[in-house]
Formats: sequence, C-alpha cells, structure tokens
Amino acid sequence: MPTRELVIGSRGSLLAIRQREEVVLALKHHNPELRVREVSIRTQGDLHPDLPVASIGTSVFVSELQRALLEGEIDVAVHSMKDLPTTEPEGLTVAAVPDRQDPRDAVITKDRSSLDEMPSGSIVATGSPRRAALTNIRRPDIVLHNIRGNVNTRLERLDSGQSDLDALILATAGLNRLGLQGRISQYLGCMEFVAAPAQGALALECRDDDFDAIAACNTIENVDTRLCVDTERAFVSEIGAGCSTPIGAHAKKSGNQITLAAFVSNLSATESITIKESAKASDAREHARSVARRMLADGAADLIRTT
Repeated sequence: MPTRELVIGSRGSLLAIRQREEVVLALKHHNPELRVREVSIRTQGDLHPDLPVASIGTSVFVSELQRALLEGEIDVAVHSMKDLPTTEPEGLTVAAVPDRQDPRDAVITKDRSSLDEMPSGSIVATGSPRRAALTNIRRPDIVLHNIRGNVNTRLERLDSGQSDLDALILATAGLNRLGLQGRISQYLGCMEFVAAPAQGALALECRDDDFDAIAACNTIENVDTRLCVDTERAFVSEIGAGCSTPIGAHAKKSGNQITLAAFVSNLSATESITIKESAKASDAREHARSVARRMLADGAADLIRTT
C-alpha cells in the first residue's frame, strides 16, 4: 500500500464528483490506511456545455485529466470509461476497472409512461446519436430532439412548464449515481436497445511507472467488468467509428461464455446492422474484432461514411 498521499482527480461536474467519491470509498474500504486528496479539473468538454458531444468528441472530457497525470498534478484519474479513447497515451495505463453500474438506458417521461406507450408525435430528447437511432427504429412515429447539458439541466428542461419535451433518454448509471433513480419510467435492455460501449463503467488511469498508485487501484479491479468493457472497446476500435456514428456494443459474461450485442446505423436509422453472438470468454476480444470485420463487410463501412 502506498505510504504517500494519492491525489485522485476527475472532472468537476456533479456526476464526475460522485463517481470519484465512489472510487475513493472503494479504495479506502480495501486499503483502510490509504491517504487520498481529491481534486477537480476543468476539461475542454466542460467549457462547451451547449455543444453536442458528436461535434466536439469525447476526448475533450479526458485530455486535461491525462495532462494532469503526465505532469504529476494528480496520481489517479477517474474517467467514465465510455469517454476514454481506445488508444492509451504513452506513459499512461488503465490500472483498474471497478464494479460496473447499471449499463442500461432509461426513459424518463412526464406521465411515467414507457417509450412504447407514448402517443405518436411525442417529443423525446437525447444527445446521443445511438439513442436517437435506436429510438427511431423502435418508434419511427416519435419526434426526436437533440439536447445537451448535464443530467439536472436536462431534467429541469423536461419539468419546465414551458417545455415541449415529453421524455428524455439518459444513462441509468448516471441517474443512480445522482440518486435520481426514482425518476425512471422505463429501463431499456442492453442487448436490444444496445448500450454504448463501456456504459456504466469507470476507468482508473495512472502513470505506467507509478507502481504505488497502480497497486492501490488494482485492489478494486473487477476482472469480469474489465473483460466485458475490453470486448466492447475492441469492437469499437476495429470498426473504426467516430462519436457521431450511432454505434452500440454490450458484452455480458456468463460462466465461460461471453455474449456480445453490436449495433451500427446511419444517422436516420433507415439502415442498420445488429449482431448478437456468444463466444468463449477467453476469445472475447478477438471475437469482438471478428464481429466488427463482418459488419464492415456487410455494409457497416458505408453506414459509417454517411454519418
């Protein structure tokens, strides 16, 4: 266990702070004598809260944290793993992937109805091309509205008396971490409404030569979660899609088997490809890459080019 104080950093949003606190509690549970100091770092993504993620890229949420790591300002960065690029910068390593929160998407409606029960013409807001495409496929008669901002900002927009919105689709993990699970009207299954790669998972990133920090983080590693998110990210890396592409990948481990659901579509969701297959857990990453190559051969490359 490190004898020095570990500085643990994250973004400064309420959700990022809750994620960091979750990590600190777990670290102290497994390392009772561990001394930590928490810091918040403002990222480029926080400077542009009104821009769609698809237009600015998810790396804007992690680059400042990675800079702080490399410069020794912090020892551990707590990321939402879905924001972390699949290529690790030189000098850094993902030291641990802790227990995963609920990876499902959630529907929040004004009248507690489900997505399937909403009247034709209802307005559903999301900032995710993937959620928009999957909603379009499931309910082509619903009107989609692009929305940006943190969870509470989106909920305030829905609740406003002047709002034209009827529903939001958000990540269950974020709602749970903020204590807002009571707002959820419907959960959307990860294998059907295919979840975002690594949704609900956190990544603890360290300098690759900081063996004290790595050892402390390793105590809260969940090997099954790591395998699942690595499988999902292997699919994304192989298919080569950017953050503007509607793409989903969710892996579930059962015994020595892992099942991967993968989805890609064009922005309008008029064309899409979905594959759901199982493989040996020991072959999970290569199987994910194989699925990606088959989807590309079956037309996914054209779908990606049109987004």
